[in-house]
Amino acid sequence: MAESQLAVQVSVEVLAPQLDLTDVLAKTVAIEELFETAFIPTDRASQYFRWLDESRLLKQCGRVIGPRGVGKKRSSKHYQEEDRKRVSYVEAWSNTSSRKLFSTILGNINHGAPRGKRQDLRPRLAGSLKLFRIELLIIDNAQNLQQEALVDLNQLYEESGIPIILSGEPELDTLLGNFDLRICFPNLFEFDRLDYEDFQKTLRTIELDILALPEASNLSEGILFETLVSSTEAHIGLLIKILTKAVTHSLKKGYGKVDKAILHNIASRYGKPYIPIKARKSPELGEG
Repeated sequence: MAESQLAVQVSVEVLAPQLDLTDVLAKTVAIEELFETAFIPTDRASQYFRWLDESRLLKQCGRVIGPRGVGKKRSSKHYQEEDRKRVSYVEAWSNTSSRKLFSTILGNINHGAPRGKRQDLRPRLAGSLKLFRIELLIIDNAQNLQQEALVDLNQLYEESGIPIILSGEPELDTLLGNFDLRICFPNLFEFDRLDYEDFQKTLRTIELDILALPEASNLSEGILFETLVSSTEAHIGLLIKILTKAVTHSLKKGYGKVDKAILHNIASRYGKPYIPIKARKSPELGEG
């Protein structure tokens, strides 16, 4: 058996081939918890970590751009968790102002006075980042930031010298361009979907370390692999959702592995738009 590559190891008991409903539910819960808590290493994430290390070393700001569901958030959080005392990670919610953002960051680094007026929070944070030995600041969902927050972040960098990384969807790049602020976060990391080989390796890791089913499903080969590639477009977020559902249904049917027909049925419908019944029917032929 190949050696596990998961960064986070959690023991999951392999079930016997004969599964009752209680076993199925327990196994499903264990898999869901692993998907939620374990970091699944990919080549893309490793490239991202090296880029973040370089940004810290050179003290340069940058932006991480990629579509939803490719692993930006999980990778950023894992990087912060590996070096919690020197990296601050926060998420921006809808229409986040400077005041709200800086208050959130101050709370994240455990500052004793995280609240206050906008004009007071930025200088307070600028002085605190070095004092708290923060070397990198990552702001996720940065497309949700107001223009004033983006401008103030650039000022924060100039005052503190601590590099700031903005992570978000493609609209973030458009937003920065519209505000003429892209040059303030010049370094770009394109966090796209996994390439072919990386997707295969990721599937092997998931099957070995996350699913750990009684029988081999061979997710990285043949028709199962083709089904997962076409249905997820190599987005790891969607892959996790489809596999969790497919495993649950396969176990309920008494299979000791991911069943091909069940996976295909779930993957073919997952995330697809609703089409009214009338629209699904072929139009009736006119009378000749």
